[in-house]
This record gives sequence, C-alpha cells and structure tokens, in this order.
Amino acid sequence: MANRVEPFIRLDFLDALRCFAALYVVVYHMVLIPEPDLQLPEWIRLYASHGGTGVSLFFVLSAFALSYSLDARRHEPRVTRRFYLRRLLRIAPLFYVMMFLYYIRDIFLYDRFHSLDTVLINASLFFNLFPDHIRGYVWASWTIGVEILFYLLFPILHHYIRTLTAAATLFLVAVLLAQGWTFFIDHVGVSSGYLTAEQIADVKRHGFLHHLPLFICGILAYRLFFDHLVVMSAERKRQYGLLFLVLFVFLYTALLTGHLNRLLWDGHVWQGVCYAILILGLGLTPLRLLVNPLTVRLGKVSYSLYLLHPTLVFALAPVYYWLYDQMPNRTSAFALSFLVTVLLLATMSIYTYRYVERVGIAWGEALIKRGEARARGSGRLAGTGSGK
Repeated sequence: MANRVEPFIRLDFLDALRCFAALYVVVYHMVLIPEPDLQLPEWIRLYASHGGTGVSLFFVLSAFALSYSLDARRHEPRVTRRFYLRRLLRIAPLFYVMMFLYYIRDIFLYDRFHSLDTVLINASLFFNLFPDHIRGYVWASWTIGVEILFYLLFPILHHYIRTLTAAATLFLVAVLLAQGWTFFIDHVGVSSGYLTAEQIADVKRHGFLHHLPLFICGILAYRLFFDHLVVMSAERKRQYGLLFLVLFVFLYTALLTGHLNRLLWDGHVWQGVCYAILILGLGLTPLRLLVNPLTVRLGKVSYSLYLLHPTLVFALAPVYYWLYDQMPNRTSAFALSFLVTVLLLATMSIYTYRYVERVGIAWGEALIKRGEARARGSGRLAGTGSGK
C-alpha cells in the first residue's frame, strides 16, 4: 500500500517538527550547560526540564522521513546505493567541520589533544560501537553514532516491513532487544570485559539498541499514516489529527509526571510512542501556529541548529546571568535568554546549512548523476559491442 506515496517532495510538518525537536534540546541545554543551572519559571519547569527528549523526537522523525523518502524514490535505479550515498553526504560534511573546530577548541581552551585513534574512530561515524568513544568528542554528537547504525539497517527493514502488522511486530521485537541490551549491560557488561564499571551508565543510555524502539515507532507511524490515514476525507483527517494532538498532550504529560512508569515498557519507549502520535496529529492537521514558513525554515537547518547549539549556549552563559540580574522575573529573563540564543543560533545555522550542508547534498546528487552517466555510457558501449 506504500504505492500511495507520491514522488518525493518535502513534507512541511516534518520540517516543523524538526524545528521543535532542535529548539526543545536547546532549551534543555540552556538550563543544564551554564553553571550554576539557570532557574526555570515554575510554569514551564516540567516540560523544559525534559527537553532532552527532543532527541527521541529526532529519531522517530528520522525513521518516518526515511521511509517516506525511500518509498517515493523506489523506482530509481540502485536505490539502496543512492540511499547510503545521500545519507553519508548529508551527515558527514558538517560533522567533519565540527570535529575540526572542536579539535582546535579543545587544544586552546582545555589544553587537550585528541589522539589519532579518537579522531579516526569519530571520523568513521561508528563510534557508538566503542564504549570509550560512544559520546563522541563533538558535543551532542552521540546521536550521529546512533543514527548511522540505523541507516545501515534501514534499507533491509524497509524492504521487509511493508504492513502495519509487520511494523507493530518489529516494534515489540525492538522493545525486547532494548530490554535485553539493558540486562546485558547491567549484568554482563563488566564481567564480559566489554565495559568498565564507570562506562555502564553512558553505554546503557547511548547504545544503539536502547534507542531502536524509537526508530521503529517512526516506521510504525509511517505505515499507519500512509497506508490508512491519508485516504480519509479532509474532515476526518482534521478530526483525527486533533484527536491525536490532544492524545499526545495527555500521554506526554502523564509520562513526565511518572504515571506511565513501568506500564508495558519503560519511559524511554513511551517517548517514542508519544512522539509518533504527535507526528500523526500534525501530519493530519498541520496547524498554522505550528507549521508555518518560520518553523519549516528552521526545520530545514535543524541539523546545524543541533550541532552548533552546545558551544553557543556555553559561550552565552554570562549573558544569561546578566539578563537574569536585570529582568524582574524568571519568565521574562528566560524568554529573553532563549530569544537571544535562537536569533544567534539561527543566523549561524543558516550559513552552515548553505555553505556546508547544501554543499554535501549537492556532492551526493552530483555523484549520483555521474554514476548514471557512466551507466548509460557502459550500456551504449555494450550495445555497440553486441551489434558487431
């Protein structure tokens, strides 16, 4: 039923959600990176203090968007090879630029030289497989290590998971694998020699299998959305979309207040479920307040927003403290701190998107076209040879 997908065009609601995912993580780090921590207004404390779950939204979005993209491009020749090439040149260029900048920064600010093996392991993009390097030395880059492993698996999953039932079954398998990963780390990780005791928390939290259910939530949402929901009438879409959005608010609040703990699965998996529901809601009912030219534009540069923000937040900490001293209440102080951060971050991200990310994207498309030209040339030569 995936044949319902039209030729590839960007979906605005996905870009808007990427924007919110990135900004949610920014809010989270605005609180935690400055020392001492910034004080949040009481009325947003519950939600802002859990901004780290924005990463979970990124993972769910990633699987949904990749499913959509690969279906829309299913008639292209060598589609799997093209998938890997596009993913590599979408992710690697900006990450390598950030690796270089962090390498220089760490020398001058912290008198720390990253070893050659550290650089090579990070540059390989497979650092999630190495307990000593699982977080990467670029701040917040651990997510790239997780994403890359999912990219490797995704074409296989996409080939075989073609129905909602298959996606639901895979989700349950992924939950079991995540639980098995936690059991292994807790009970065998050290004794097996894979980990030291100091690495347990980091590896358990950042390991690929821990996050696999989130990606499968994205595949599950995709199958439900395109195989069943998009065929409804406009009015039914609006009604179901609003229902999903209300359900998201209810479940996410229940999750943050602890009411979903140990219900079916752990809270991390519930994050994936909640964000899958959010995607369905906004996909069916793209409210103008949430899906608009500004959020869509920021969503397109969300990778830059994500990778650039930790150092910027760290650098702006003195500005935050000054604003808190000057402003009459925490709400206005935090709001102005956030506004300053977003304005600077968005400006920087637009430039890195234009001069780094889009360059990598263009390289990928150029290599694909070059491969097509070679294939056509080879075909003509073969045809000429057989004619003789």
